[in-house]
Amino acid sequence: MLVINKIHVIAVSVLLAVFSGLGLSFALQADEATVPQDLIYVVEEDTSGNAAVFGGGVIPHKMVKLLAQMPGEVDYIAGEEGDAFKKGAQLVKLDADSLLAKRQAAEAGLNSARAGLGNAYVQYRRELLTPNSQANAMMGGIPSLFSMFGDPMREMAGEGDPDFERHSSLYGQGVQIQAAQNQVKQAEAGLLELDENLENTVSVAPFNGVIVKKMVEIGDVVQPGMPLVVYADTSRMQVQVEIPTRLVNKLKEGQIVGARLDRGGEPTKAKIARIFPMANLGGHTTTVKFDLPVGAVARPGMYAEVVIPSSDSKKAGVPSIPESAITWRGSLPAVFLVSEDNTSLKMKTMRLGSKVKGGKVAVISGISVGDRILKQPLASTRSGKYQAAVTE
Repeated sequence: MLVINKIHVIAVSVLLAVFSGLGLSFALQADEATVPQDLIYVVEEDTSGNAAVFGGGVIPHKMVKLLAQMPGEVDYIAGEEGDAFKKGAQLVKLDADSLLAKRQAAEAGLNSARAGLGNAYVQYRRELLTPNSQANAMMGGIPSLFSMFGDPMREMAGEGDPDFERHSSLYGQGVQIQAAQNQVKQAEAGLLELDENLENTVSVAPFNGVIVKKMVEIGDVVQPGMPLVVYADTSRMQVQVEIPTRLVNKLKEGQIVGARLDRGGEPTKAKIARIFPMANLGGHTTTVKFDLPVGAVARPGMYAEVVIPSSDSKKAGVPSIPESAITWRGSLPAVFLVSEDNTSLKMKTMRLGSKVKGGKVAVISGISVGDRILKQPLASTRSGKYQAAVTE
């Protein structure tokens, strides 16, 4: 028994030593995976910057999406993306052979209706000028004179009322005219509808511009509502930006602000063209459009930035960081926050302001004064446990 107890004690001692060694190893690894102090920047406050920079997209001054108005097969497309056209030019045309055949039939029906109307007018005039002409024709044409004496005698005998019969005959001929007129109008309406449908098989340029996106090819079968092409006037460009509502109150249409095309591009000027009347629900932002100068080298979809004056005229302090600490994820600027124990990183997106003294950039939102961030993250830096081999 004593021997067994000694063996147990020795085994436990060995296990404790092993776990103690592993713990020591882990501690050393943990020490090795901490961010060095010289790579950490503590966010400072700056009072020299009072402007915010907001990113947006370049859009044409005018842009429309042409949709199919009729079902059919695409028979003609004027060009490819980038081709320019004048106002009224045909851009897309659908096959219209079946509609043309229907129009010929409708035109023949209209001609028949007009002929019927002409005949109704003739019959009315005949009845007006030669009363009882049908009855006279049945008697060989003699008794026009007979009717002069026969009608009064019939009336005296109580066998009829010639005046009412004449009124009835004229009314009947008038009804025939009205019916023929309705047939003409119905035929004309059908022909007009077919003409409208024929016009709807052709999509024309609503203004001078270019095709920016083609969505169909010749031979495609489309249904009403399907997109055909996107057409835009690219001679004038705008920047569309979502601005925090708290800053929109200081803006007005016609105001000139600073702008940059693409990140790091040359600065230019932009004029506020339109401030949308309603804020975006849930986003606390309002859409604002800015006119770029004529001739600005900009393409639809390009990233652009505008500089908006801050709403605080006293230039309250804002966080500022070195430009080297900023990493771009697409069009969004971000930094990597360092945890309190220097062992992990967390990426945080921001809204940047204008450049300030010392080569730094003001931060409108996203981080606060006193936050600890990486001074110079690499493209491979990711959120999570800090790895020295990746960032150093």
